[in-house]
Amino acid sequence: MRFNPLHLLSRRPEPQPPVLLEVTPPRSGERTLLGVENLLAAIAVPEPFTLELAGVDDGVTLNDPGLHQQAVRGQLTAHYPQAVVDDVPDAEDPLRLREGEQAWSLTLRSSGPDYVPLRTYRDDDLLDPGSDPLIALLGALSAPREGERVVAQMRMQSLGPGWAQGYAAKAFEPPIPLQQQPAAPVSQERQHANGGMAAAFLAVAVLGAVQGYRWVQAGELWKTVLAGLGIVAVLGVVGWAKARWQRNRNRIHDPALIKEKVSQRAFEAEIQVTAILPEGDGKAARKRARELLKRVATAYRHFDHPLGARFDVSRVRSVLPDPERLHPSGGGFLGGRSVLGAREAACLWHPPGAKDETHLVGRSGAKVLLPSPRDVRDGALVGETTAGRPQPVHFAGDLLRRHHLYVARTRMGKSTLMRHLIIHKLLEKAAGRDGDAIIVVDPHADLAADLLGHVPESLIDQVRLVDLGAEGGLPGVNLLDTRIFSDRDRTADSVVRVARGLWEQWGPRMQSILEQTVKTLHEANAHPSTAADEQHTILDGLRLLSDKKFREGVLEKVSDPYLLEWWARTFSSWRREYRSEAFAPVQTRLSYYASSKVARAVLGQPRSTIDLRQVIRDGGILFVSTAQGTAGKDVAALVGASLLNLVDSVIREQESLPLAERRGALVVVDEMQSMPGVDYESMLSELGKYGASFVLATQ
Repeated sequence: MRFNPLHLLSRRPEPQPPVLLEVTPPRSGERTLLGVENLLAAIAVPEPFTLELAGVDDGVTLNDPGLHQQAVRGQLTAHYPQAVVDDVPDAEDPLRLREGEQAWSLTLRSSGPDYVPLRTYRDDDLLDPGSDPLIALLGALSAPREGERVVAQMRMQSLGPGWAQGYAAKAFEPPIPLQQQPAAPVSQERQHANGGMAAAFLAVAVLGAVQGYRWVQAGELWKTVLAGLGIVAVLGVVGWAKARWQRNRNRIHDPALIKEKVSQRAFEAEIQVTAILPEGDGKAARKRARELLKRVATAYRHFDHPLGARFDVSRVRSVLPDPERLHPSGGGFLGGRSVLGAREAACLWHPPGAKDETHLVGRSGAKVLLPSPRDVRDGALVGETTAGRPQPVHFAGDLLRRHHLYVARTRMGKSTLMRHLIIHKLLEKAAGRDGDAIIVVDPHADLAADLLGHVPESLIDQVRLVDLGAEGGLPGVNLLDTRIFSDRDRTADSVVRVARGLWEQWGPRMQSILEQTVKTLHEANAHPSTAADEQHTILDGLRLLSDKKFREGVLEKVSDPYLLEWWARTFSSWRREYRSEAFAPVQTRLSYYASSKVARAVLGQPRSTIDLRQVIRDGGILFVSTAQGTAGKDVAALVGASLLNLVDSVIREQESLPLAERRGALVVVDEMQSMPGVDYESMLSELGKYGASFVLATQ
């Protein structure tokens, strides 16, 4: 053979090791065996592949080792979009032998002609709970104790589309009629045949004995021994061939069964069941392995067909498992092929249906709705799909202008999703493509702290931070600052609404007292003689209710006749005992805020240090960290809810502006349930037309 230098350039790449995928079935939705057949047909590449059921001490997993990881993953997620498909590291491969372990296995192969099936099931047979035949296998595989594993690996290799051409005629043969000859002649013929064969065997035995005697007399004993062994071997092979021919001759197969199998794609397949145990006493370990393996083999015998194929089970043997081996081993010199149709393979391996509420197999979590790639290719990058090949997911610009509500358990990614949206808005704002204001209210401080590290340098001067967890330099938020909260009635309504959401005990008398207190202090702050640094705060409500001299000084700046009459008639007419009883709930709660260092530092400053109205109108950025772990739950809720109500008021003020002059605002609220007293329903239904969009998250 001449040397061809091109051979050096056409070397085949090194074979890649198989990759193990674990399939977690969906919690809801029904899938048929036909769907699994289609799945097997789609992944039936020329190379071998396997399907596994692995049993450990805490349950059973469905695995799929193969060479074409992406193709298999794509088909699995296409047929089972709600299933979770994860890569399994080599170290966690259940078939990989670890230090201090030993393994035994047995093999199951389909016996009978290639064209007859094992027992299969219709899709309707699996609709009732508990009717899935796979449950028996799952139960058998759930027997391992701690440190033990049992893996049932179905090794398969496609036979190609033309595998059944030689058997197609059998599917249309008429059923074999009963023998019409009298029984006696037939029996006589068989007796003659058996007699002739017996005479032939006897003649061979006599001739062999005579020749053997001659060799013995001649001193050639070894020839006699070899001849004897040869005769025994020949007689054994002839007997085995006759028995097999007789068995197949007398076996009648239903043409409907043949037609069912030859009309499907088929695989040369075998099932190897491996038990892996910790090293220990040899006899005890082998006995335990036989117990585990025989239990699984018995469950597989459930698929034996009385008129079709059956499983032949090999003996238990000690093995060294090879996780990289995918192809079936074959039947040996005297054994035939083991052929499984697609329906048979689907019955032997498929994700259990949702109605079979077996605890042995884990289920995927919440239902996943995969978006159309066309709808998520542009906009804010928020993550990647988890099904199939990862694809980036973007929120389009139109979607960002709508309200969002994220509902999930803790640590499920709500804050991360909001973080992606806000960072996108910051980048767009820095590039000059977005002029909206950004307000973020975070009760835990983590989100706000993380966002500070992602503010573009050009936007740093526009950022304002309210951090109730800071040790010093706390911002002032005077809920009665008339320079910011200019509308008295709306301010009073906001404070009362927040208090009603925070305070467990509530009634009309409490509401009236708090409302008149807030309105009175607000009017006094609005008086021309009151300087910005001399304004009253919500904490001064305690003195207003209990200090007569202070109350008289405040009322001198009040011009509303209704308020003056309420204090002069209603308040003054109450007896001392009744007044103490009526004021006690309000004073108790105001005392709580006054006694808190953080609340006093934030709510007790006469002048608000942050002008929220200016932030929104200028398209600025405000991060609010209420830090409820440091400031206290009630203080954090009061400040957060008050700021959100102020946002509501400022955005509503844009109603008088032309549409083109209204400033948009993105308002992000994490853990919205921690800030009661906010009229979210009204905000969501009305503020959108003023340019606001809300992103809310709750558990």
